[in-house]
Amino acid sequence: MSLQGKVAIITGAGRGIGRATAIHFAANGAMVALAARNEEQINQVAEEIAEMDGVALAVPTDVTVEAQVQNLVGTTESRLGPVDILVNDAGVMILRPIAETSLDEWNRMINTNLLGAFLCSRAVLPSMMKRRTGRIINIGSLAGRRGYPDQGAYCASKHGVYGLSKVLAIEGQPYGIRVNVVSPGGVLTELSEELLSTRSPSEAAEWMTPEEVAAAVYYIATQDGPATTDELVLRRFASEPWR
Repeated sequence: MSLQGKVAIITGAGRGIGRATAIHFAANGAMVALAARNEEQINQVAEEIAEMDGVALAVPTDVTVEAQVQNLVGTTESRLGPVDILVNDAGVMILRPIAETSLDEWNRMINTNLLGAFLCSRAVLPSMMKRRTGRIINIGSLAGRRGYPDQGAYCASKHGVYGLSKVLAIEGQPYGIRVNVVSPGGVLTELSEELLSTRSPSEAAEWMTPEEVAAAVYYIATQDGPATTDELVLRRFASEPWR
């Protein structure tokens, strides 16, 4: 299947999983709105997509600011059309023991990782509900399924994404809106650079790539039959199975 003619908003699209997902979607026919705070990065991604004859719209957005999220959705609708797919990927990670985590650090992770997903999801819902179709894909994490030392705020934010996704799925179902979570383990992105530095070179070599996660997001985005996948978990092959 392809996403030909579909309109997708992807947050955190300037780098990592968001960038890889945007390129993968565009390569398969989607028109993508690229959202991130870093305007230079999303402009570069838009140029990459244009070079492959894809359609991309860069909209600088801080997903923690309601007015900017509303502008993102409004601009996308006016330039590309109604939003068919939202991928909530914007995120930050700061490694810190809970006892040493500042309020600013806590708020930064909760607001970006969880509040941002809420604001973006809420902004696209009215149109999706009216059209009785749509899809919201939240990028979770194994940190949303269990606890890890030095990741208190990050784990809390990703556990929150799970709770948000579960309720969105229940409330969206009567309107034909599908809500899914893709939860990867260690991924080679800028987000995880600090965490990666605490791992051995041999383990770091086993981490998955953003492109592998993007392929999983694409699979979820094209799953339109009677079957659905609430959560797709990706772990490093070298890690313990079923952990």
